[in-house]
Amino acid sequence: MALAVSVAASIGAVQLLAGDSASSGGWPGGREPRFVLSVGSVPTVSQPQGGPEPWIRIEAFRRDGRYRPVGSVPPPSPSAGTAREIVGGPGGTFVVASTRDEPCETRLYRFTLTGGGRATGIAPLTPDAVPARAGGLAMSPDGDRLAYTTAPCADGEGSAAPPRGASVTVLDIGSGRRRTWSTPGPALVSQIVWAEDDRTLGYVISDIRPDATPGIDVGSGGPGKPSGHDVGNATVHALDTEARGADLRAGRVLFRQRDAAAVLTSAVMGLDGRSGYGVLRKDAPESTVFFDFEEGEPMRVTRTITPKRTEAVSQGMVVLVSHDPPRYACLAGVDPFGRAIGGDLSESDDIPLCGTAYAY
Repeated sequence: MALAVSVAASIGAVQLLAGDSASSGGWPGGREPRFVLSVGSVPTVSQPQGGPEPWIRIEAFRRDGRYRPVGSVPPPSPSAGTAREIVGGPGGTFVVASTRDEPCETRLYRFTLTGGGRATGIAPLTPDAVPARAGGLAMSPDGDRLAYTTAPCADGEGSAAPPRGASVTVLDIGSGRRRTWSTPGPALVSQIVWAEDDRTLGYVISDIRPDATPGIDVGSGGPGKPSGHDVGNATVHALDTEARGADLRAGRVLFRQRDAAAVLTSAVMGLDGRSGYGVLRKDAPESTVFFDFEEGEPMRVTRTITPKRTEAVSQGMVVLVSHDPPRYACLAGVDPFGRAIGGDLSESDDIPLCGTAYAY
């Protein structure tokens, strides 16, 4: 939970600066959500831990910030597995990634929410399953394509071996066709998001390297133990998904992390496919740095927050997990599977981070 809250706070802080959400009462466009949809094992206020775990929890969002239970959704089939990630899509639709470990596979489902908060029309996007854990979901603005990355299923013990490579798959929902881009060598891919042209896909590639200072506490406060590797050299790419090729690093470079002493918390490509915004965390001096970037230009620092102010931002921004306009994407930190903690690669690799979506 500590890791999930930390990531949510970072995402919210980025979106506050990008969308000026503070002027709208904390929510994009001044709209408070009507319902909160949750998946995963983290209990909510209105549905504490205990009893059978629902596949999806639906709660009404009250003006006082509390939640009122509306209902729960059981798995649509015995083979559906456990819902681990949910994102909102255009037209009031939602997409869920539901995974099981034996066999290792993820099934992708889509549904809509009625005005009374009832999930309806739950159906798989394709008849076949993804033979891995799927995460980092990102729906195109027109709702026609879904992008995601994959990871091996957890074995319950973690693994000291870093991921062998990174990949992004784009699923054409109408035809069921898939196209995958990949990069060799140990790396993570995250922050997958579409531009407004429904063609350009943005994402962050982070290299995994042997840790030069093993055993040093990075102060992340997250679960798991260090794997002997760290995560760095983050680069934001913009990929033309209709061009030829299958190299994930072939996308245009929008931002490249130059400060080796900083830890990238988030970096998101903007709607135009050429600019974006992000957050860096520095230890010397301790601070949180917000920045903008644009293709071919140096990054521009927009705000630097000291430790006391950082704590205030973390406490106040946890609820800001939407964009204005919405991006229909997970956008949870440097790795959607929770393997990157405070600049280190952790052996804990079973921490879904995008377990909440909102209906307006």
